[in-house]
Amino acid sequence: MLWVATFLSLWSFIAIIYKVFNLKKYGFSLKPFLLIARSKSLAKKLEAIGSSKSRGWRYISNLSILVSGGLMVFAFYSLITSLINRIKTSQAGLYPIVPGITIGWDVVPYFILAASITIVVHEIFHAITFGSEKVPTKSFGVFFAAILPGGFVEADEEAFKSSKPLSRMRVYASGSFSNFLVFLIGMLLTVATISPIPHGVLVLDTFEDAPAHGVLKSWDVILSINGCEVHGLKSLEEVLGSIKPGESIEIVVLRNREVMRFHLTTAPYPGNTSRSYLGVRILPFDYHPPTIPWLRGEAYLHWVFTLDWLKIVSLSVALINMLPIPLLDGSGFLRSLLENLLEDRKVSNAIMNFLGAFSLFLLIANIWLPIP
Repeated sequence: MLWVATFLSLWSFIAIIYKVFNLKKYGFSLKPFLLIARSKSLAKKLEAIGSSKSRGWRYISNLSILVSGGLMVFAFYSLITSLINRIKTSQAGLYPIVPGITIGWDVVPYFILAASITIVVHEIFHAITFGSEKVPTKSFGVFFAAILPGGFVEADEEAFKSSKPLSRMRVYASGSFSNFLVFLIGMLLTVATISPIPHGVLVLDTFEDAPAHGVLKSWDVILSINGCEVHGLKSLEEVLGSIKPGESIEIVVLRNREVMRFHLTTAPYPGNTSRSYLGVRILPFDYHPPTIPWLRGEAYLHWVFTLDWLKIVSLSVALINMLPIPLLDGSGFLRSLLENLLEDRKVSNAIMNFLGAFSLFLLIANIWLPIP
């Protein structure tokens, strides 16, 4: 298969670069399908930022406790609501991101970029918060496993475990808080650069020997057909549904900021000869025009996909990471909170075990529970 050959070629290239440039001396390590970059100096620099700005950063850290606590509650609410809807209405639940299965290979680069930004910012906030809480750090690292990016901060475990529960809560909360900030930035960039009102349908390409081939071009925006405005995919389908195959139509498009009119004759739709066919490959969602002039064509497409994936990944990580499941920040956050509130360890452990198991059940049920 092509993707297997591409995957093996990628890792062969990484292995060659690792050996030729002797990346080991720069803090890299390579194992089968795993590349790790580790830096002690960067960890110390981030720690120093937190240490030198500890008072100001603690205000941020205290806010992160409130926000991340809210994210934990919202994560439970979302998973429970999703599961109820899945059972009652047969709606789809969660979809784990698996390249080539749940997402196409064409969007994998956007996913990797979004995941990389999300993870790096997440670990930077952890490292700075360690510094503000006077917990020494050993190293800061990122890794690339198969096709998935990751990151970590190695801290002095004994110093961290012996710190106050509130200090540990600040550290655990900082990661999801940073991801929520990335999500908000993504939302702000979307509002600032993309119109909230859909207008037209974006043409990505035309099929050879189709009516639109040689008439419409990539990045044209279909504005109207036979005088009927096209606001999005639904209105395009409605307009084409009212036109008979073989009928001559006038189509108005926006091309390079210039409105142009064309005439073409529709053809019968392959597999359904009663429907009209233009032969265009269009953006699979409603086109929201950019609000800045230079954001057109391919640049627009890359920008929209990047922002969409950044919002999806950052918010997903912010929510799921706050679930009280072992190895996730939510587990340490809740354990530290209970330690601060309850003296009886047996009671706090019982609560942790129950909520951890319940969280895991909700995740698994939302993904794998058969739809009736």
